[in-house]
Amino acid sequence: MPEGDETTYPFENVRAVQRERLGALQAVLDAGTVRQLDSLGVGRGWRCLEVGAGGGSIAAWLCDRVAPDGAVVATDLDTTVLRELSRPNLEIRVHDVLEDELAEGEFDLVHLRLLLAWLSEPQTALQRLAAALKPGGWLLAEEMDFASVAADPRVDADARSVFTRVLAAHNAVLAGEHSFDVHYGRRVAGDLADAGLADVASEGRVSMWRGGQAGGTLWRLTFTQLREPMMASGLVTPADIDQAIALCDDPAFAFVSQITMAACGRRPMGD
Repeated sequence: MPEGDETTYPFENVRAVQRERLGALQAVLDAGTVRQLDSLGVGRGWRCLEVGAGGGSIAAWLCDRVAPDGAVVATDLDTTVLRELSRPNLEIRVHDVLEDELAEGEFDLVHLRLLLAWLSEPQTALQRLAAALKPGGWLLAEEMDFASVAADPRVDADARSVFTRVLAAHNAVLAGEHSFDVHYGRRVAGDLADAGLADVASEGRVSMWRGGQAGGTLWRLTFTQLREPMMASGLVTPADIDQAIALCDDPAFAFVSQITMAACGRRPMGD
């Protein structure tokens, strides 16, 4: 679960369906995250902070990469799933990035994925995390931008229309009821620079997802968990949601994924 105000987050890790959703997220995102971390040179002996660690797949990868003399601190507000992970060089903490203390100048790497868009004060979080870096240490933040999500034009027009309506209701519910910024991905690089990080760079990842595969499963589970508030919004009908959920299980249905924007920067050596 992302850190920050837990009352705003609709996907509690304690729910059984959220375990499946975390697995789908890892399936579609982990390979890209690992490429980004590898490009930063993460290696033996590094001390790493994994913020909002969720299901723990990246925390586990970091533990294995920095072993035997490196260490990983993995944090979350809800460590229900995370605590099933066991590594000798892993420390798990319940931690609110906006409120709880972090030692200054402790980490070679801070990584966070799908966290900042949920926070009421993402810039405050970034400033605190930047201060936790050693001079020269890297911060890598990955955030989504939903501007790209669209059905393959070869898909039936009615199916495209329903998917578009339910997607819009999803965006409206997250933005209105949960203060989630559905376009934060386009802001993340600038926010890293504003937090005082140097050598800021960013790269977006987008691909075609298909029903019945991990990307379709992710959206099916998301629509399922947001079903009641989407209906209450009046933007879609129960039949619309049912059809969109069915499309997410249909291998004939293909769509462009949301953009995952990866932005990195390092704490200046003089800090």
